[in-house]
Amino acid sequence: MNDVIVVGGGASGLCAAIAAKKAGASDVVVLEKNTEFGKKLLATGNGRCNFTNLRIEKDCYHSDDIDRVMQVISTFDQAEVLDFMCSVGLGIEYKNGWCYPRSMSAYSVQQAILSHARKVGVSLKGGKEVRDIKKNGDIFQVLVDGYTYESKKVILACGGYADPKSGSTGEGFYILKRAGVHIKKPLPALVPLVIKDNPLQKAAGVRVNAKVSLMLNDREVESDTGNLQITEYGISGIPVFQISSDAVRALDEGKSVNVKIDFFPDYPLNAVKSLLEQCVTEASQNLDPSDPDKLLLMGIFPDKLAEVFSDMASPDDLTIGDVDAYTIAYFVDKIINDLVLEVSGHKGFENAQTTSGGVTFDELNDDLSLKKVPGLYICGEEVDADGLCGGYNLQWAFSSGHLAGKSAAEA
Repeated sequence: MNDVIVVGGGASGLCAAIAAKKAGASDVVVLEKNTEFGKKLLATGNGRCNFTNLRIEKDCYHSDDIDRVMQVISTFDQAEVLDFMCSVGLGIEYKNGWCYPRSMSAYSVQQAILSHARKVGVSLKGGKEVRDIKKNGDIFQVLVDGYTYESKKVILACGGYADPKSGSTGEGFYILKRAGVHIKKPLPALVPLVIKDNPLQKAAGVRVNAKVSLMLNDREVESDTGNLQITEYGISGIPVFQISSDAVRALDEGKSVNVKIDFFPDYPLNAVKSLLEQCVTEASQNLDPSDPDKLLLMGIFPDKLAEVFSDMASPDDLTIGDVDAYTIAYFVDKIINDLVLEVSGHKGFENAQTTSGGVTFDELNDDLSLKKVPGLYICGEEVDADGLCGGYNLQWAFSSGHLAGKSAAEA
């Protein structure tokens, strides 16, 4: 008989197990279907593990109950996460408020957390895929192939559907649905977006600083500026990820979804116009008039993007001598500050970094235990809370895991 069983050995589950053990639980077991624990941690921050952020506000998260999200985070906030990381021997590197291990290696974070879990007495059992959870009186029975574990408390930390190759395939949601728990439809978040009839397709592979704004029913609702990646299917990169949760949810609800791209986000509009007129005019006077007209823009944009914008301004195959420089500058000015594209889809859970939706907070007590199933706790990606890029999802994993683990041990 165990005091606490944690189902799922990712960031949230490991934090829950450590917190439960430190709060006095005598026997804490983590059941993980992979043979490797914390596997998804290795991919965070492009392998560098951006694990929290110095700025954590309501606008950093999506949920139907942001106040509850912030309440959970306050129980184990970014300062406490930083203290914990330091306590297991990790130096901290700060980049514009984003917090990384000094090693810039997610592997060091994974190994430090696992070692600390073993140090405090957590039992880690890999290769244990949980098939079901049943409650018999006050005792939970956790069914694994060929064996049943028993425990006084259970914490579900199975993750959502994002990045299924890491093992996140939504088993926890199936278990919860059978228990009659309301789950807000899980959808991909921090995911690339597909653009209808993508006019930027020829510029695939180009990365450029840009402001990306989400337009729902022709109204701008949010935006972010950063390194935009143009792809054959559409757009990717951090500014796209930051708006993707709301974009995907809106698409699922049948709304009209567009993005507006500003390719000169740091320039006043009049400065952009002047720069274009000057560069294009100078180029038209001093370049070979028999060369293609795209050369007029290649001093301002990467060559692939210059060709796309040139084609938009003058679709025919023209030379520098064929076009009016001022007219080209005028049309490109309109394109680069206010290019509106229709979003027709997204790249799915296979290419998503996290899951939006999940168990709604009206199903949960303040300690993250289920109202319908006393003694069963939920944390991490299975709860209706998803964050922006910048360490926010790992912060949520740690905060919710810590609260669930501590609460389960003390209940």
